[in-house]
Amino acid sequence: MPKCPICGNLRSDESFIETYVSSFNNQEYKLYSCDSCYLEWWEPLKIIPCYYEQEVEKSYAAFHIGLREKIGKNHEMFFKFIPVKSGRLLDIGCGDGVFLKEARRAGYEVWGIDFDSKSIKVCKEKWGLENTFAMSLEEFAKFADKDGLKFDVITFFEVLEHQDRPREFLETVKKLLKPGGWIAGSVPNRERLFVKMDRKYFTGDKPPHHFLWFSKNSLLRCFANLGYGNLSVKSVDRRLRDYSPFIDFIVLGSLGPKLKRCLKEKLVADKHIAEAVDLESISKLKDSNSFLSESLLVVKRLRNLIYSPICMVLYLVSALKDEGPCLYFQGYVD
Repeated sequence: MPKCPICGNLRSDESFIETYVSSFNNQEYKLYSCDSCYLEWWEPLKIIPCYYEQEVEKSYAAFHIGLREKIGKNHEMFFKFIPVKSGRLLDIGCGDGVFLKEARRAGYEVWGIDFDSKSIKVCKEKWGLENTFAMSLEEFAKFADKDGLKFDVITFFEVLEHQDRPREFLETVKKLLKPGGWIAGSVPNRERLFVKMDRKYFTGDKPPHHFLWFSKNSLLRCFANLGYGNLSVKSVDRRLRDYSPFIDFIVLGSLGPKLKRCLKEKLVADKHIAEAVDLESISKLKDSNSFLSESLLVVKRLRNLIYSPICMVLYLVSALKDEGPCLYFQGYVD
C-alpha cells in the first residue's frame, strides 16, 4: 500500500487520483493524496540522478554552460525576509551557484552541494565558490559530522519537490543546523494560477523530475509534523512579463512553443541549448546570430508591451488570490 512519505499515512492502491507515463523511462506513475498532511505525491517514488546530468530537463543545459546570472524572485524573498543576515549558510541543490554568489556578497560564509557535477563545476569556475561539492545530502552530512560543521542557515530552493525520501531529507537538515538555526526555500505551488496550462507548457512538474506537489496548507502541516517552528509560507508572484507565454499559448496553442523553439534554433547551432535558454541568454553566446537575436528581442519586447494590460490583470488576480507559481517558506529549529 502506498505510504505518505512525510507522515506515513497509508493509502489504498486504488486511491490514486491521476496517472502519467514518462517519455523518459516509459514508467507509469500514479498520483496519491494524503488526507492527513495534504501532501500529493507520485508513485513509484524514486529519484533518477542521471536525469539531471543528461539534461533531459532542458533548463539544466543553461546551468551547465553558466549562462544564468540573476537570482529568482524566490531568492529575493530570502534576502528580504530571513532574520539571520550573516553566518554559515548551506544551499542544498545549489545548481550553478547564482544564489550562493549573492549570499556571499551579502556577508554569509557560503557552502553548497548538488549531485549534478556539471553545475558544481560552474560554481567553482565561474563564481569561485570553493566550498561547493558534487555530493548527496547524506554524503555531505557524513563529511560535515567528521569536521564538526554546523550551519546558521540552510536553504533549499526548488529542491524539496524532487525528493523521494522527504522526511529523511528534512531530518538530516535539522541535524546540520546549529540550535536555533533557520531554514528557507521554495517549492512549486500546486494551487497556482493556470496550473493545468502550466503543466502542459512546463512538463517538468511531473516525475521523474518532480515527485511531490505542495500547497500552502500541506507545507505548514509537513514541517510541523517534523518539529520545525515558526514556519511562514508566502506566495511568490510571477513577474509581469512571465504571463506573456501563457497568453501566447491561449492565442496560438501548441504552435506558440514550436515557433519559439524554431526561431531560437536559427540563432544557435546547438538545438539542445536553443530549447534550454531564453533570447536574452542566447544573444550572449559567441556563435549566435547577433543581428537576428537583437531583432527577435525587439519583437519579444513589443509583444510584452502589447500583452501588458492583460498581464497586469493576471498579476493582480494572482496576487489577490495568493496563487503565485511557487511558495517561499522559512522557519527555525528550537
